[in-house]
Amino acid sequence: MIVICGTPGTGKTEVAKRLQKFTFKVIHLSDLVIREKLYLKYDEERSSYVIDLDKLIKRITELYNQNPVKLVIEGVSAETLPNHMVDLCFVLICEPGELEKRLRKKGYPPSKIAENLEAERLNLIWGEALDNYGPDKVVVIDTTRLTIDETAQKIIKEIRKRKIG
Repeated sequence: MIVICGTPGTGKTEVAKRLQKFTFKVIHLSDLVIREKLYLKYDEERSSYVIDLDKLIKRITELYNQNPVKLVIEGVSAETLPNHMVDLCFVLICEPGELEKRLRKKGYPPSKIAENLEAERLNLIWGEALDNYGPDKVVVIDTTRLTIDETAQKIIKEIRKRKIG
């Protein structure tokens, strides 16, 4: 299984959509969480769902058992999935100035922009991915100056290099 994670605005969703062209089954965590009610509650202040990690991991395990090799999971919290199921984790990062522009364009409120910029500056998701998967399974891609297609090509190149999928 391939994991793509990063703060909002780094390109996870669009890159994962491009990977579908390479016959990967892509699961967008935000869609899955909402569709299958894998959350504890909706946080009004943060305008987001609080994910029930136990339910999420159980469901991802079921999906993994159906097709472990050609599965791509993308989204926030992807860096927390069980290590034994993950072949490779791509952490997408972006320079804060560019990330702020992207989040404003997406219509994020100032408080959410500030929260995500802080997470990016502190490398929170990158750190969680390293803690969970170890440095051999984590590949960081800076998307600041890359197109979605260029980012997807870097991912495909790394997957092929490691003979995954």
